[in-house]
Amino acid sequence: MPLAACAMLIAAAAHRSHPSRSTTIASDSTLSCAADLALLERKMHLDYAGYTLELRGDRLRAFTAMKAASQSRADTASGESCYAVLRDFVDWFDDPHLFLYESARIDTQETTRRAAGVERRNVTEGSVRSYFQRRGAALDPIEGIWYDRGLRVAVVPDSAAGRNAFVAVLLSSDTSIWTPGAVRARITRRFENGYDVVLSERNYARLHRRAAIYRHILLRLSPGIWGKEFPVAAVDSGTVDPVDPHRPVLYRRNGTLVFSIPSHDGFRAVIDSLVNANHDVLAHADRMIVDLRGNEGGGSGMTNDLEPFISSKEEKPSPFPTDGAFMLSSDDQIAYARRSFGPETTAFVRSLVDRLKAHPGELVPLRDPVSPEPAQQSRDWVVTSGPRAVGVIIDRGTVSASEVLVLTALRSTRATVFGEPTAGALDYQSASIVSISPREKRWYLGYGTITRRADLPHNGMRGSGIPPEVRLDLRTVTDPVGYVDRALNKARK
Repeated sequence: MPLAACAMLIAAAAHRSHPSRSTTIASDSTLSCAADLALLERKMHLDYAGYTLELRGDRLRAFTAMKAASQSRADTASGESCYAVLRDFVDWFDDPHLFLYESARIDTQETTRRAAGVERRNVTEGSVRSYFQRRGAALDPIEGIWYDRGLRVAVVPDSAAGRNAFVAVLLSSDTSIWTPGAVRARITRRFENGYDVVLSERNYARLHRRAAIYRHILLRLSPGIWGKEFPVAAVDSGTVDPVDPHRPVLYRRNGTLVFSIPSHDGFRAVIDSLVNANHDVLAHADRMIVDLRGNEGGGSGMTNDLEPFISSKEEKPSPFPTDGAFMLSSDDQIAYARRSFGPETTAFVRSLVDRLKAHPGELVPLRDPVSPEPAQQSRDWVVTSGPRAVGVIIDRGTVSASEVLVLTALRSTRATVFGEPTAGALDYQSASIVSISPREKRWYLGYGTITRRADLPHNGMRGSGIPPEVRLDLRTVTDPVGYVDRALNKARK
């Protein structure tokens, strides 16, 4: 994470051994895969609260077996095969905020070498459009023309590599050094709508992505989103920005205002502008829909101006109550606190840093226990006149900051949440990216810095997600927005 799911901050990690075990690490500058794996696990043990809280009983036994298998794989792995070992080790925890981050830095000599070896295909826009139209319903969901700002690619089968293999061939470039016809990515289908992608960056660095398709027209590359330009079903047309698929859009369906929000990462001004321009309409609307399917996360404050039209004066109990936020104390976490919460000139940061330093390896409350309880906040900001009914649509791609908005909707008396369970990324929130070793410059650990409860996994959402109030099988519902609009209209009569 994923991952634009949160603001990602890269910091050099302190190089130290974990006190609970001894690990032999290669001393030269070229680390073996086994050494990389040991470094990665040690960094997770130090910084990731889920390692401490959840590796118990059956879960610990399963982890021990997985670790042994990973160590066996690491003994014979190198290069890209080592990346797969480390990625699978991290993926075992099934936490969207825990991920292996891959550096895109390569030197000039390597850039030149890779530029000379770029694969090319004789693919034109006219030829692929004809192919897509001819194949119709027989197309794999990944086949089509996809875009992200200046980048446009045609994803077509790579029959020489196997039945589930595809290539993304450049139609229009986001940089002058890449020209049409170049293969920008290799794609392998793992399961229905889920893919492994080896993506070439602008500088020719090759990065590995776990990708999935949401809403038929969003390809989440974790991090990154491509939007589908062609072929697109009529019910999906106009529901995503035609230039930047991350950007929120507002459209109407049978008179109902629909906010389509694929990302919470950096579009607060866009949401504010859409809400302000339609304030009077929203304040007197009968229905409103917020489509969060495939939302990659970002900052929960991005939709603050939309929340008054979703929330209600009286709130229902939260389905995932919390006893406050915590941080696992480590050197990296102390650096994160100083970096993310402001300078140590503030009383809050000074108190938090002092308490983290005093309790290494323990969970520390963000709020100072001696500080007074926060006062009950007035809810005068809620717009009660309208919309009278709000529908929020979610799926397995709804992650992180967008899940905060889902919890807000679940507490509202005028909102109903439809769809499939979310990704379940809020047990360990926010994210930091740290090096696993001062000597390892290829791969970094991304982990959740803030823990929702001190007794996790009790009442946790990781692995199961936030369930909707009305479950929909989104594989069979052709037009989820239309379905929700009809359901809201019927409920109001």
